[in-house]
Order: sequence, then C-alpha cells, then structure tokens
Amino acid sequence: MNRLGYFLLNIAVALYLFANGILGFSNGGEFHKMAGAIFSGNIVNIVTIILSVCAIAAGALMLLSIFKIEIPITDLLLLVFIIVWLVFIVIVDIVYPIKHNMKFLEYLLQLSAHLMVLGAIASLTKRFGS
Repeated sequence: MNRLGYFLLNIAVALYLFANGILGFSNGGEFHKMAGAIFSGNIVNIVTIILSVCAIAAGALMLLSIFKIEIPITDLLLLVFIIVWLVFIVIVDIVYPIKHNMKFLEYLLQLSAHLMVLGAIASLTKRFGS
C-alpha cells in the first residue's frame, strides 16, 4: 500500500475508534449497541464504558504507531485490542443481526467498516503487518 493510503486509512480508523469511544460514554455508538445485544441492566453501561476506554486507547496507540513513536508494549496492546475487536465483530455482525433481522445492505455496510478497522489495526502490529 502506498504511504498516503496507509496513512489515511490508519488516521481514519483511529478517529473512528476515538468517536465510538467518546460516544460510548454517553450511552451511544456501536459499543452500547453491542453491549445491549447481549447484556441487560447496569452491565450494559459497564461493558460499554470498558469498550469505550479500550477504543480510545487503541486509537491513541494507532496514532503513536503511525508517527513511529515507540512504546514497548504498543504491539501487545494492539494485539489484545485485535482480539477484543474480533469478539466485537462476532457479537455485532453475527449475533445482533440474527436477533434483529437487519437488512442485507445495512449488514454489509456495518461488516465492511468493522473489517476495515480490524485490518488497519492488524497492519500496525509487528505480528501481522509492519
């Protein structure tokens, strides 16, 4: 991938994670939707906040990696977030649509955005990408 495309994709994903993380603190965004799909009551808010903090941290780590600022545990933390994101994809893109009869094009739109996030994060780790 050329440098500009790589840079723009990773900046976009970092902003996407930041925005979803911030929305999670006001009980909005995709993390609240995911938590609501599998939990109920106060647990929804707790899971949403945990995922929001993770997303904001992942966005910050991505920005640090993009600008070649080395932190010794960045790769490990991004790997952990990849695992969290895979669980997120399974719940939001498999469990949620089955329970809520999503339209096919809405499903593809949602799935493609989630896979772009996964791919961008993976491209920044030494295990999968750079």
